Amino acid sequence: MKNKGLIICLAWILLSGIVTPMDGVQAKVALNKKKATITVGKTVTLKLSGTKKKVKWSTSSKKIATVSAKGKVKGKKAGKATITAKVGKKQYKCKVTVKNKNSQSSAGEQNAVPGEETRNADAGEYSIDNVHTGYATFYDRVSGGAANLDYLEKTYYTAAMNNADYMNGLAGAFIEVTDKDGDKLQVVITDRLPEGAKGDIDLSRAAFEKIEPLVTGKMKITWKIIPFPVNEPISYVFKPTSTRYWAEVQVRNGRYPIKKLEYYDKSAGKYVELPRQEYNYFTAASGMGEGPYTFRVTDFYGHVLVDTNIAINSTAAPVKGKANFPY
Repeated sequence: MKNKGLIICLAWILLSGIVTPMDGVQAKVALNKKKATITVGKTVTLKLSGTKKKVKWSTSSKKIATVSAKGKVKGKKAGKATITAKVGKKQYKCKVTVKNKNSQSSAGEQNAVPGEETRNADAGEYSIDNVHTGYATFYDRVSGGAANLDYLEKTYYTAAMNNADYMNGLAGAFIEVTDKDGDKLQVVITDRLPEGAKGDIDLSRAAFEKIEPLVTGKMKITWKIIPFPVNEPISYVFKPTSTRYWAEVQVRNGRYPIKKLEYYDKSAGKYVELPRQEYNYFTAASGMGEGPYTFRVTDFYGHVLVDTNIAINSTAAPVKGKANFPY
């Protein structure tokens, strides 16, 4: 009878609310971003997780950046502002930097505007402003990226692209990714995602985390090709084992994806197109004869560059051309 009485007593205590099994355990309240950089006219959405209470948003400068009742921040003028999310007496802050559209921010972000000729060029599904849909995930690269452009990770956010788009010549493409909240991120394609469906992008961990908490894991996105924000001319990188009898050449630094590379065959008196490999090199299986060479490079939008007197460099150091594709 004593045991029965004890059980009844404990049940009454729990039901009365005197003891709550999860008493004192709360989810951590946190802002998804502590720092953010946007350009004038662009937006970024801040989110406060771990609470169901009403959030009051405010900005330290409405002239620099405004914030909506749902945490959507919009850049108004170049400068810095602090966005505050207040819940009760607690405050959570995000420092926002707003830059002009023609200025470059961290990780190579820039809003360069394609020219009218580029916009009017018919590149099929890869025409400028054509929007692609898919899903974004994130990964940690453990070996060399398929496009052999790993050096870009020091300056830009990077990503792997689904096989269908990558193999259509988009290795090295610069794209703008937009998530469902309107947050935008610019990345360069340095790797291939064999298992991805058409439209899918696998972002580097750092890139994914810039616009979405890692716990999300997967998000719906749209993306489009934009100009690579560089002012230097294109360059050519030869495989160190290249000779007059066999050679492989990579074209780097182009503002837009490379459609084809041709060399001028002196004996035939014409340009010969070199096939592109999935590892982002163009191969001259029978060589290109005695150098130096004349190369003709064409991008997706019909821009053409011709470089003369390009000699094989067996050190894998880039050999600079004379110009870059126009915007």
